Amino acid sequence: MPATDFPVFDSSDFSGEAGAFYFDLVRLENRPDIPRGFPHRHNYYHLLWMSEAAGTHLLDFETFAARANAVFFVSPGQLHAWASTVPPKGFVINFSTEFFVQMFPRADDIAQYPFFHIASDAPVLYLDQAQHDALLPLLHEMEREMLGGAEGRLDIVRSYLLVLLTRLRRLYPARSADGASPQSYALTRRFKLLIDQHYLDFGPLRDYAQRLHVTERQLNDAVKRTLGKTAGELVHERLVLEAKRLLCNTDKGVAEIAFHLRFEDHAYFSRFFKKRTQLTPGEFKKRYGTPR
Repeated sequence: MPATDFPVFDSSDFSGEAGAFYFDLVRLENRPDIPRGFPHRHNYYHLLWMSEAAGTHLLDFETFAARANAVFFVSPGQLHAWASTVPPKGFVINFSTEFFVQMFPRADDIAQYPFFHIASDAPVLYLDQAQHDALLPLLHEMEREMLGGAEGRLDIVRSYLLVLLTRLRRLYPARSADGASPQSYALTRRFKLLIDQHYLDFGPLRDYAQRLHVTERQLNDAVKRTLGKTAGELVHERLVLEAKRLLCNTDKGVAEIAFHLRFEDHAYFSRFFKKRTQLTPGEFKKRYGTPR
């Protein structure tokens, strides 16, 4: 049977606007296509503002409560699915990488926002009712601009979104890596982005260090100060994550996945996977795989 990969959405058409995808915002109410309960990826940024919901949100194999006053941020490439036992109310905001770069032209700017922080363990912020109600008018203003269709609306929407994210940043719990220097954080951030782009192409850690114009020791020291783990562990975590995605959402066998991830020996791949998940690839697929 040919392998069938999980769906990847390259653009959003929730708003129904024609032309190249850049930004859209729609309400969750009365949408038969929302929520999407099947695992899928986006090639754009996805913000879920839940005014009312009761269920779960699976994000890269971590389960979070989908509940009233929750705000989720999903980055491109992340695997997610969510469901609610009550009709959800709120908003979904989708924006392209181009829109994102215009908001945050420098990596140092992104570093100020915990939603994009590589050390963050929780891509969700649970607001209390007063916090939710205070920020909700910003989404209403974005909705009004998009529905109005006036010239320059995306510039205004971008400003409102930046205000929203800045206000959310103030409510976000302090991150644990505050002791890391800005230089260590910036290098770790660049390394993380490089892993996402080249984890199938690069070999030893020195390949990453050479591309980043640092020594392996400098790279390891920066990652340890920022995240408390080695640079090699970050590469291994990315390989394990991709293995989980492929095991759960494709028909590929263990040997085929091992080959795809550049493991020459599928038995070694199985040991590598079990060491980091406490399950063999077959056990993981049986427990979490999508029925076909």
